[in-house]
Amino acid sequence: MQELQGTSACVGLALGPAKVLRRRTSPLVRIVQEPLRETSLFEAAVVVAKDEIAQLSERASARDKAIFTFQIEVLSDRGLLDEILSHIAAGTGAAAAVERAASLYAAKIRSIPDEYLSQRAGDIQDVCRRVVDILDGRPREQLILDKPCVLIADELLPSDLISADRSLLLGVITAGGSTQNHASIIARTFGIPTVVLAGPKILTATDGTICALDGATGQIIIDPDEATYARYSHRIHLARRRSVLLERLRDAPCVTRDGVRIHLYANCSGPEDIEKAIAQGAEGVGLLRSEFLFLGGAAPNEQQQYSFYRDCLKAAAGRPVTIRTLDIGSDKSVAGLTTEEPNPALGLRGVRFSLAREDLFHPQLAALLRTGLEGPLRVMFPMIATPEDLSRALAAVDTVRRQLTRRRVPFCSEMPFGIMVETPASVLLAEELAQKAAFFSIGTNDLTQYLHAADRINPAVVDYFTPASPAVLRSLRMVLDAAEQQGIPVSVCGESAADPDTALLYVQSGIRRLSLSPPALLEVKARLMDENVLMG
Repeated sequence: MQELQGTSACVGLALGPAKVLRRRTSPLVRIVQEPLRETSLFEAAVVVAKDEIAQLSERASARDKAIFTFQIEVLSDRGLLDEILSHIAAGTGAAAAVERAASLYAAKIRSIPDEYLSQRAGDIQDVCRRVVDILDGRPREQLILDKPCVLIADELLPSDLISADRSLLLGVITAGGSTQNHASIIARTFGIPTVVLAGPKILTATDGTICALDGATGQIIIDPDEATYARYSHRIHLARRRSVLLERLRDAPCVTRDGVRIHLYANCSGPEDIEKAIAQGAEGVGLLRSEFLFLGGAAPNEQQQYSFYRDCLKAAAGRPVTIRTLDIGSDKSVAGLTTEEPNPALGLRGVRFSLAREDLFHPQLAALLRTGLEGPLRVMFPMIATPEDLSRALAAVDTVRRQLTRRRVPFCSEMPFGIMVETPASVLLAEELAQKAAFFSIGTNDLTQYLHAADRINPAVVDYFTPASPAVLRSLRMVLDAAEQQGIPVSVCGESAADPDTALLYVQSGIRRLSLSPPALLEVKARLMDENVLMG
């Protein structure tokens, strides 16, 4: 029995035989032709690769489509293409040139001091591997599974998970990788227990060896002894039984023991997320992150956004949906849209970015106003700090309404526009903001960060990032008081609401609407229904 420790990327338990994914190595002999011919072969391979990636994108969820949009754009990146072409011009064959350039380019990307950008190195390797296979005349490498297994790899690539039969994936372990790379994001989308950064020793496992993994703690056990095997089997059995018990609560209203009605909504990123949330008993969508449409770096046009938002409302099946306007910047940098800033958490992000980029903001508002005719839709602006911010955003809405009227395009004229309360300034100015906003949605992720001056993605200050601190709870109470004076609703949509203990504290502070990740809905509901929440 061998025990290893990795990093949690997706919670859950897995126990089963290992399948080790070993990447093919390049052929020993390649016939290299003169540079002009190799350049032509490379350019043709790029065209084929783009077509194949587009086909993969059709199989991906709405949220994951942006991953493959990014991969297609990689094959148009002048820096990468020039690197490859320079190797070819120097006499290197096209396939070898792609391998060399991909390695160099991926290393450069990994060195960028930005979490989002640095994790795109895996996408570069993925797309370049596809081009190399095309040049070598090999069938594109696919992850083919014939029985349930725990998959082990050096690093999992997005195309691996999209092409595989995910029903046979009990769990995933990678030697490297990251919790924020695209493969990990896809694994979380499908709820596959995943542990990354397990180290090179994990690759010494052999196919068929029994593996146990705990996606919550990052614990991995290779070839467990009888007692450990029995313990994991028992835990998996209990988890399944717990799921059955929670399932009974799915359609029940969330009412606490002392009769307080709590409304539970879901944080989502696309139609597939919404369908899963509704299946978990969500009363609607409290936060739809529109930025995933933009993560490829190419801004979707008005019609593309309208189609996406319409699909989201359709997935909600008549339940209310709240869409947040574009929220990029800070830890969500997007190549081609955002620029490097010395202190991005305090920079041009959220509504500040939108107000500075009318070419992006106005098409989004137009798409949202049009979608409002399809069902119950609310829109909220992120990172509002002052009444002036809100006034400028609402003025943009009025401008777009006039544009749609001139174009004779139907739109919803009564759509509610609210704000994210996620800065100390918006807490202190809540009374003034409540006079203009149709609703408040408290984003505890950023509010906690700014209240405590603790970067929420910096592990060195994790002890200072406390979403249930007295400062946060007092801020919630201030916002509630201001909202009650104007008669507008208030919800909490931060990730912290997915923790049952924290959700209970929010409800005890007076919050009656929570929006959280779909997998946590039933656990939070069970906790709240088992408690008295009225204080005193």
